[in-house]
Amino acid sequence: MLKECLPEENVIRAILSAHWDQKKNRISSDLFKGINISVSRLFILPLNDLFKIFHKELDRPDFQPPKFVLGAGEIKIGHLQYVGINHTEPTKISVIPTPTVINPAHAEIPEKITKGLSRKIIQALIIHKESSRVSHLKDFFSDLARLGRCLIRGLVWGRGKLFK
Repeated sequence: MLKECLPEENVIRAILSAHWDQKKNRISSDLFKGINISVSRLFILPLNDLFKIFHKELDRPDFQPPKFVLGAGEIKIGHLQYVGINHTEPTKISVIPTPTVINPAHAEIPEKITKGLSRKIIQALIIHKESSRVSHLKDFFSDLARLGRCLIRGLVWGRGKLFK
């Protein structure tokens, strides 16, 4: 039998842009829905180090639509287990260490998490936004919008001069 992580440990789950439900302006239940859900143990690596790993492993600007790490949700394993057992369909939840070369803090929740249970877990999360990343993205999109306005003005002004 695989050794479980202790209930006193805190784990985090990366929140990707794909997990954000724009229509409902909230985190999608897809964040925890399914089996073998990846989490990372804060007992092994600090939050800032895990954000670096998440960006390296999960950011996909070349995808359509692009995927980016927006933040992370933190929960104590014992509380995660409490939420599972007290759900309308009680589920015993375990967290199993599955370290990788890139992420020695990696672990998995092997049990099947339903959509309804996922929503309950999401409500219990402490959300961490990576402020430097958010600021960087805001600056990037602001610069992109500014560039777009300049290009449009340049095309309009250029066209006006060419066709007079």
